[in-house]
Amino acid sequence: MKNFSNILYNLLKQRGMTQKLLAEKAHTTEATISRYLSDTKRMPRADLVASIAEALDVSTDYLLGLSPIASRHSLSAEMEELLSCYSKATENDRKVIWAVLDKYQAVDFKIAASGQDQWDSSDSLSRQAAIKKFEDE
Repeated sequence: MKNFSNILYNLLKQRGMTQKLLAEKAHTTEATISRYLSDTKRMPRADLVASIAEALDVSTDYLLGLSPIASRHSLSAEMEELLSCYSKATENDRKVIWAVLDKYQAVDFKIAASGQDQWDSSDSLSRQAAIKKFEDE
């Protein structure tokens, strides 16, 4: 399970947000944010967790590592089940899932999901290869 410090670091990186900006949005100091990033055992007060989660637009459960779902909005039971199943899938099965979803995805999401600056069509090819391997088994 990820700790608060790692989750906070990853969220800042994903959003391209500075510690200073987060501190302003969460109504705290940059030094406070820095302490939580550098000390993996330190946990903020509940009110600060709520402020940080709101500033990052994630649920407090996600920020605390209690849920794999970042959204602050509630999901349908079907979506919760899909996320639960996906989180248990093997890497190869995840490629198959993404290959099936490929034609429904927006290009900007593909870029973000790939962790690249631009979409590389070879990602789709590796997903298609995973489906072929899955079908051959």
